[in-house]
Order: sequence, then C-alpha cells, then structure tokens
Amino acid sequence: MLPQHSVPLPPFVDLRPIGRCNLSCPFCFGPRHEVPSMSREDALRIASVLRQANVRGVVVSGGEPTLLPYLPELVEELRKPLSGGGRMRVVLSTNGLAPHPTMKRILPHLSWLALPLESADAEEHKALRTGVAPHRDKALDLLREVRKNHRYVQVKLGTVVTRVNSAGAPRVLDLIEDRKWLPDVWKVYQMSETNYGADNKDWLSLGNDEFEQVVKKCRAAAKNRSVKLRVYRNSTRAGSYFFIDPDCQVVVIDETGERRLGNFFSLLAQDNPEPLVLPERNAENFLETYPDQ
Repeated sequence: MLPQHSVPLPPFVDLRPIGRCNLSCPFCFGPRHEVPSMSREDALRIASVLRQANVRGVVVSGGEPTLLPYLPELVEELRKPLSGGGRMRVVLSTNGLAPHPTMKRILPHLSWLALPLESADAEEHKALRTGVAPHRDKALDLLREVRKNHRYVQVKLGTVVTRVNSAGAPRVLDLIEDRKWLPDVWKVYQMSETNYGADNKDWLSLGNDEFEQVVKKCRAAAKNRSVKLRVYRNSTRAGSYFFIDPDCQVVVIDETGERRLGNFFSLLAQDNPEPLVLPERNAENFLETYPDQ
C-alpha cells in the first residue's frame, strides 16, 4: 500500500528499468549502458505502486527493455486494473530488435509500441543506430508484424534529428509504402544533450533554427501521408518527465537539466504535497504522443 503521507505521483511516468542495450546510439539520453538492471522484485513492486496511485500511463524504456527476462511479467502487472478502476496505458519503447516470439509475449499487454526510424537514407540511419545491422530493416519488419497481427496496439514512430540525418529524417515515411503499415503518430525529436547525447553534442546537435527547418519538412511529409506529427523540443522538456531509473532513483528535469531526487520508495514516504513535475506539461507530453485509442 502507498504510505499515508506520500509525494503525489504525476499522471504519467517513464520507467527505465535497464541501461543495457544492444545498440550504441550516439544521441541516446537514457541511462548509461553499464548501469545494473533493476531487479524483478523492485520492478514489479514499482508497477504495483503505480497502479495503486492510479497513474494513467507509463512508458517502459531503457536501455533496451526487451533484454529484461521479466519484461512480459512487468507489462502484464502494469495492465492489471487500477485501484480507481480502468487500466493504465502501457507503452513499450523499443529499438525493434527483439525476435517476434519474444514480442508476442509482450504485445498483448501493450497499448502502444514506440519504434525508431532515423532516416530514409541507409547510411545516415546506420551512423545513428549503431551496433546491430540491419537495424532499420528489423524495425520495419516489426512494424509490419504489429500492423498485420496486433492491430489493438497503436504505433508511434520516433525520429531523432541530428546533423547526421537532417536530410534523410523528413523522408522517413517514404520507407513505408503501404498505407496500412503507417504509424498512428510520428514524433520528431530535437536531440537532448543528456548522457550520450551530451558526449557527442559537438558533432550531432542542431541549432534551434536548423531543427525547425527540418520540422517544417517533416510536417509537410506527414500531411502528405495523413499521419499525425508531434514535435519534441528541448525548450519544453523541463517539468514534463518523471523517470524511474534502473537503480530506482527518481530523475526529473528542470531548467538546469536532469536532477536526481532519491530512491523511489523512500521518496514516497516523504510528507511533501508539492508535485515533482508540472502536471499539465507532463500530461500534455504523454497524451499528445500517445492519444486515446
């Protein structure tokens, strides 16, 4: 049960139980790959707490969450009925490399699947999604599998814009010729200068004006294919996210950058009525990206 005096949880949470990944993308803003994974017991306990608190949605990411042996159990726990009725909206953010038999154990418990495609140009994409080839083909294959056999799962396609893929990013939808396979939402991200993104910002980051020029082209491409476009800008990052990292540390973002607040379970026990994020911005960020079915 939740403590009687608990910190109010935001309506939407990002659960990052793993830092390890089978890619080494230079723009990644997730936890460092060497960070030990969250234990199964802690992950399931956190899922139970989120449901008791009637959290409305959670994005499970990393690292690469499909590398966790307990992931099917975790998403099943998250989708159990909330204490206030209804069910949580569960999103899996994955690089798309997991084999279909693994995904078939996970997909029945998902509301949304978030997949990455960085460029219509093969070399641009390969330079950004590094570690397993051909990543782009595998991501597209999983997209087709979900569209064909798991229509109850909605799909968000994500594209991180950098100097490397500024030319090919606006043409990502060209990779999907059949309209039946198009995503429900295409989200274009300004690269966050956090973790690996901070390490590589000198050769990857675009200025705000350059980013907006790419967004303009993406908007035209999305309109042409009748796909909903959403745009992430670093200027709106503060107050939007409530991360729970592999070490169970809570991470929020303010105007100064990422801030670690302490252990999730310890934090809940504190008698502090102040919200840890901006609830309206937190909700807007999630609901625009993963709207109601």
